[in-house]
Parts: sequence; C-alpha cells; structure tokens
Amino acid sequence: MLASNAHPRGFPPLRPYSWRQSLLLCVCTCLLLFSALASAQLPSVKPKEFSPVVPDFTALSADWWTLWPDVTHEQKEQWLTEVEKAWQDWKKTLPEEAELDERVLQIDKRLEGIRKTWQKSDNLKSVKILPEVTFPESPTVLEWAASDAAVARGQQRYQGVQLEKSQMDDGVAHSLSRLRESVAVLRDINRNDPKHLSATLDVFFGQINHLQVLEEQQLLRDQLTLWDEELTYGRAQLQRMLTGLRFSQEVADELASARTKEKTGLEELAKERADSRHLVFESADSEVTLEQQISLMNYSVETLQNRLQLRKQELLLAMNSVLDPNGEAEKLTISKTLVENAEKAQADLVRQLNVRQRQVVAWIGEDPKAMQRWWQRFEKINSALGHAGDLIDDVKRYEAAQLFVYQRLQGWWRTLGDRIVLQLQQLRSGWRNLANYELFAISQQPITLKDIAQMILVIIGAWGCSRLLSLILRRMERRKRTSEQAAYALWRVLNYCIVLITIIILLTMVGLDTSKLTLIAGALSVGIGFGMQAIFSNFISGIILLFEQPLRVGDLVELESGVFGRIRDINVRSTRITTRDNVDILVPNSEFVTGRVTNHTLEDPVRRIHVLFGVAYGTDPEEVREAAMAAAERVPVTFSNWQRKTELWLTSFGDSSLDFKLVVWVNSNAVSSLGDLHALYNIELLREFNQRGIEIPFPQRDLHVRSWGETAPPAPQAPDSEPPKPIERRGSSGSEDWPGAGDADGGAEGGDGGDGGDGH
Repeated sequence: MLASNAHPRGFPPLRPYSWRQSLLLCVCTCLLLFSALASAQLPSVKPKEFSPVVPDFTALSADWWTLWPDVTHEQKEQWLTEVEKAWQDWKKTLPEEAELDERVLQIDKRLEGIRKTWQKSDNLKSVKILPEVTFPESPTVLEWAASDAAVARGQQRYQGVQLEKSQMDDGVAHSLSRLRESVAVLRDINRNDPKHLSATLDVFFGQINHLQVLEEQQLLRDQLTLWDEELTYGRAQLQRMLTGLRFSQEVADELASARTKEKTGLEELAKERADSRHLVFESADSEVTLEQQISLMNYSVETLQNRLQLRKQELLLAMNSVLDPNGEAEKLTISKTLVENAEKAQADLVRQLNVRQRQVVAWIGEDPKAMQRWWQRFEKINSALGHAGDLIDDVKRYEAAQLFVYQRLQGWWRTLGDRIVLQLQQLRSGWRNLANYELFAISQQPITLKDIAQMILVIIGAWGCSRLLSLILRRMERRKRTSEQAAYALWRVLNYCIVLITIIILLTMVGLDTSKLTLIAGALSVGIGFGMQAIFSNFISGIILLFEQPLRVGDLVELESGVFGRIRDINVRSTRITTRDNVDILVPNSEFVTGRVTNHTLEDPVRRIHVLFGVAYGTDPEEVREAAMAAAERVPVTFSNWQRKTELWLTSFGDSSLDFKLVVWVNSNAVSSLGDLHALYNIELLREFNQRGIEIPFPQRDLHVRSWGETAPPAPQAPDSEPPKPIERRGSSGSEDWPGAGDADGGAEGGDGGDGGDGH
C-alpha cells in the first residue's frame, strides 16, 4: 500500500508556497485582472453605430462607396438597401430617353448582380473540394493512392480558382480605372449642360459595377480560404495514412498484374510507333503526311503516359513490398532520370504541336470545317499532354511517399545510404544530360557540351604531345645525340604535323566530312591567289628553311636589308632575329629565300676580318707589326692556329701615312655579345701605339691668304719718318688671289669681300 505522502501516479508531493511565491502569485493575478478590465469595453459606453453613406444624385460624390470593403456582410446588405431606395426615388425623376433608359437598366442589373453574388457565396460554402473522399485508418497502398488522386484533383480545382482570382484582381484594377475616367468626365461637365445627367449615370454605373467586382473578388477569396483548409486537412490525412499503411498480398498481385499489362501495352505502342515512323515519308501528299505525323505524336503521348503509369505501379508495388514483415529488404527505386526525360519529352511534344497547328493554319486558310476537324485532333493531343503532366506530378508524390515509408520502416541511416547512391546516380545522369545539351549546329550536326569538352581534350592532348616531344629532343640534345639545329628543325616539323592532325580531328568531330577537304583546298587556293599570297609564301618559305636548313637557330646572319643578328626562332610566317642591341626583329621567311643572306656561321663560325689603319712616315714597319700582333692577341675573339694566322699587310703609301691592314680570324659565335669587332681591334691598336710611341698621322694643309684689288695711295709723310706698314687685306677662307688685270676690275668687290671675311 502507498504511503500517505506519495502521489498515486508517482509524482512528488506538493509543497506549500512560501510567502515570496504567494506574493508573486498575487501580483501576477492583479496584473491579469487589470489588463482584462482595460481591454474590456465599459458597459456605459455604447458601440459605434454604422451609418451608411447614401449618394446624392444631384451632386454625386466620387468616394461615397470607399468604406464598402471594410464593413461586415450585414452592414453591406443594409447599405445596399438604402442605396437601392435612393436610386429608385431618383430614377422616377429621370426623363424618358432611350440612352438613359438603357443605362438605368444596366444599373438595375448590377444592383441585382450584387445580391446574386451573395447568394452564390452562400451556396459555395456548402460545396466541398474533396467530395466523398475517405481516409481509412489502416489503408493499403491502393487506398492511399485513391485518396491521393482525389486530393490531387482537388488541388487542380484549387489552382483553377487561383487563376480566376488572379484574373479577378486584374478586373478590379480595370474597373477602378474606368470609374476614375468617368469621374473625370463628370467633373469637366457643367451642371447646366444636358450631358451632365448622362455623365452622372455613367459614374453611378461605374461605382455599382466596381462594388459587384469587389464582391466577386471577395467571393473567390472566401472560396480559396475554405478550399485551402480542406486541402490542408486532406494532405494531413494522407500523411497520417502513410504512417498506418498495411501490407496486402491481394494488392501485390493486382499491382504485378497491372504492371505486366502496362509493359505489354508499352511494347505494342513502341512497335506501332516504329511502323508509323516509316510511313511518314512514303506519301507525297502533304495532308496525308501531316495526318501520319499527328498519329505519330499520338503514339508518343500514349507511350509517355504508359511509362509514367508503369512507374507509378512500380512505386506502389515497392511500398507494398517494404510493408511485408516477412519480405526481404527493399531498396529505394527513386529515379529522377525518368521524370526529367518525361518533362523534356512533354515540352518537345508541346513544341511539335504548336508547329503542326501553324502548318494547318497556313495550309487550310479560311475553311472552318477542315479547321474544326484538325483542331479536334489537336485538342485531343493537348488533353493527353495535360494528363501526362498530371502523371509526372503523381510520380513525384509517389517517390516522396516511398522515401517516407522506407525511412519509417528501415531506418534513417539505411535510407540515407540508398539516397546517397541515388543522388550520385542522378548527378551522373544530370551531368550526362548537361553534356548532351545542344548548343548549336554545324551542317545539321548538333554541337553539344560533350563535343566541346572532347575538342578541348584533343587540344590539350596535342599540346601535351608537343611538349613531350620538345622534352625528348632537348634531352637528346643535352646527351649530344643530336645538334641544336637538327633538334629544333625536327621539333618544328613534327609540331606542324601535330597541329595539322589536330585540325583534321576537330573538323571530323564537328561533323565535317574529310572527303570534302578537296573543296576546302580549292577554296583555300583561290583565297591564296587573291589575298593570302604573302602569308602562304612565308609559310612555304618557313618549311623550306626547316628542311633545307640554310639557316638554323643560332646562326649569325646579315640580310640584304642591313639587318645583322642571330637567329632565335624560325616560325610559320616569320623568323626572329636578335641584334647586338638585343632588339628582336621579325623578318618574313620569304626574304630569306628570295633575298641575299650572309650566314656567318653556316658551316664554320671562324671568319676573317680586315682592320685598316695608318702610321706616320718614318715609322719602323717591324715595330708596327709587333704592336698590331700584340693588340690582336688581347682581343678575346681572335682565333689563331697553324692554318689561320694573324697577319699584317702594308697595303699602300698614302698621302700622309703608311696604310696597313690587320687581317685576323675571329669566332663569330662571340660577336653579338662583344659588339662591333672593328671597334675592339681599333681600341687595342690605339692603346698599343700609344705605349710604343707610334704616331698615327692626320692630313695637314698649308693655307696661304693673299689680298687682291687696288691698293690705297700712300699717305704723305715727313722726310725723316719711318715708311708706313702695308695694310693687310683679308680674303675668304681657303681662297686664292688672282693677280693681273683682274685686280683693276674687281677692286671694289674685293674690298667688300675682304672687309666681310675672317681670314684668321
């Protein structure tokens, strides 16, 4: 027996409150009572009564109706009754005119339409979006599927009402815009104008029409609210049914039989579709061909529907199998590939249907009977495509339900593993679909992302082969198995071959027939003859240089144009030459083939140069020889052996010097780095001559300056004074005086010239 202080359900015994807890409880109670009294309406205050605004038709206001959306339904009925009463009273005062009578009749219809909308709202409240739908407590998968189909149909009806609601929203905006236009017209008309009465009726009609549109919009809102509650309840019941599914062998047999039947029908449809495809091109009549194409579309739509229906049955069968307590463990059968392919096929069929419709309109023209006959067939296909879209949505829901059931029965971790595998498969499928996405077409050959990727791989492979070949040749060059020039020429030739093979492979991948390369070659020859002659000439010249090898990389060359330097690269179009100033010059290859080229290092880099200089007369030639030999030895590029010796030649006896020529052999491979050879030898010769005291003469000229013209008469002078010195006349620099008779003729000129010149 339980103790007296123990609770019968096992809870701990209650303890008495302390004074602090009691005080806190009293304060909270007082606050709650105070807030309740503050929020409650005092009984002495009367609620605000509703007073509807009745329009004054003699001076109709534009905004008397603006509070309509904010009042209750009972207040709207009271308001509408008073408006109708005022309208009936004012209507009796209107003159009898045909135009006014028509507008009055329209206003009466709108007032009656508001009440009909209210009656329709009361009737729609009793309409259920899920009529006669049962949600069993322990259902089978087929019972769950039937309830799911009913909820799906209700969802479609709900979406239709949503569409109507969006259209009604546009209608409200349009109605309000027309009302504003009529109010603006009324304001611009004088009250004494006969048109003022008609404008007043137009404004009142626009106001009543807008009120009716608002009520229709509110009706759709109420309907959507009710149906949304029912759909929420239905989806909750479907989720509850998934947790209470039970295994049924009868259901398993029924689903297996239906699956076999669907597979058989799918095979028959595939055969009929193949036969229909062969018949499309057998008739020359366009109408017969179009009928066969539409029949082919029907087969395609039916095939799509059968595949989706078969998928639904497979999913239900898998759900029923996993419910079997004695059955083996099942794996998830979710596959996004089928859904994605179905959606793609549906979109493709919709495009085909639109094309066929445009073809029929273009061929038939204005024949209504033929148009109706064709359009009935189009509507049939369109309806079938809509049903296929519903089946796609069903498959998505069934896959989600299957995942829920598997997670509940087999555990989250195992289901997660299956989902990871499926996600990887779907990712691979997604990448495959992305790779097969058509970007554009060349000669009716679609080019996809996969083709682009393959082209990039081919280019990377060709580049890798070129680099590998370059490394092999460089290794052979380092091991002295080949020369630098031979390795470079072989690498260039093989590189051109790799590029050519790569281009042919790429052209084949884009769908170009290699047998048509002769046409391309013909077109290329025409282009070469007109605009590519220089480019092709340089290309052929580059190939000649690589095979014939009159020039190689590293050679020191001098062109007819004066370019002097060392060859660095022999490319397809041009050759790069680096001068002594480290300037790279691109020379067209044709210049090496058609022009004169001096190759200083073709076979032997040793060559002979002649350095000219002169010494003063009286210098010992042997001493000059010794000085020249010593100067030549100090230059690092001087080459000397028993066959090629440095020599000094006395070439001539000049006007002011003995002319010598220093003949030396030099290594051309060191020329570009050391600069001009003549400058090197001249510097060493000058240094050696200065040390030995050998004089380098320079031309000397004696300049004799004489005056010409008449001399001034001597001035008188004293007998004992010294004779005066002659006056010096200055002539032009470098000129000679001509004595004789010419002195008298050119005296004046000579005097002017002498005054202006500077002879010293």
